[in-house]
Amino acid sequence: MTLLQRSLKRAPVGAFFIACLFSLRALGLCTLEPGVDVETVQVADVFDGDTVRLEDGRRVRLVGINTPEVAHQGKPAEPLAEAAKEQLETLLKKRPIRLLVGQDSHDHYGRVLGHLFDAEGSSVIAALLQQGAGFQVAIAPNFRYLDCYLQAQKQAQEQRLGVWGHPYYDAVPATSDQLKAGYARVKGRLESVVLTKRAMFVELEGQVSLKIERSAAPYIEDALFDRLVSLSRVAKADSELWFEARGWLSDRITWNGNAPELVKKGVQKRYQMKITHQVAWQIL
Repeated sequence: MTLLQRSLKRAPVGAFFIACLFSLRALGLCTLEPGVDVETVQVADVFDGDTVRLEDGRRVRLVGINTPEVAHQGKPAEPLAEAAKEQLETLLKKRPIRLLVGQDSHDHYGRVLGHLFDAEGSSVIAALLQQGAGFQVAIAPNFRYLDCYLQAQKQAQEQRLGVWGHPYYDAVPATSDQLKAGYARVKGRLESVVLTKRAMFVELEGQVSLKIERSAAPYIEDALFDRLVSLSRVAKADSELWFEARGWLSDRITWNGNAPELVKKGVQKRYQMKITHQVAWQIL
């Protein structure tokens, strides 16, 4: 089985699909726990729905959420981008604001990765997800509050709030010619599963390949993972298995090396999306 063998130590995915009958605050979820080492900060500017600048100059990228892109570098704003920015600005009015830095403290842009809480200790990120301001993301090792953020998103999804009710953010078929690099929801029928020493590739009919790296394997639901491993042993996968996945599409045409040529020859799919956690996809 090379990669992703049964000997891999599995981490529990968690109880993700708890019924949401009350608000997060009423349930006492996503609140700052007593004794947690946090920093009281002053927010100087809000760039968009998931990024702020502090008065000391640090930029903070909110953990666990991705909101629509505002206008920048000549590109127009995505739908609901300004609304997400305004929602964040409103939530940050309940001062003081507390910053809890993630286990992985910085991203490759040098921004601080962190969770924000308002004066009452309520999670700013959970409130944004609950309103449908953006989509939940889960990137190791910053999984703190993951279950709670999922519950918040589930409320917006069920009520079709924000991004969940806007046609711009509907899942795009993997066979569509409208696919492009960037954050997206995609859906498609399983075509094949390929295992290598470093990753599992779930190939969808069309132009999308879903990649599960070795480090992400423990965060995929056991039953689903085992089913995919078994399908990798057959020439034709289960044609009735459909997926929806959320994440960043990377265009292999723009890569260095031989990837562009392999795409042109039809050996590889044009787009790749990394699946970093079970919350990033689902079977339809």
